[in-house]
Amino acid sequence: MCMSPSQRLTFRDYLRDHPDEALRYEALKLRLAAEHRIDREAYTTAKTDYVAQVMRKATGLPQ
Repeated sequence: MCMSPSQRLTFRDYLRDHPDEALRYEALKLRLAAEHRIDREAYTTAKTDYVAQVMRKATGLPQ
């Protein structure tokens, strides 16, 4: 998922304001890093659904 600079800030700010969500993101990143150790593109793609879900929460869009 390609995000604009303002979207990245929205994502970051949401995680800062919701530490429980930040912990889930951390756990996801660690798991995906282990699963996709040599494939950065697959790692990034695997985060797409989660990032989109957080962005919907952050912007108040329906889940």
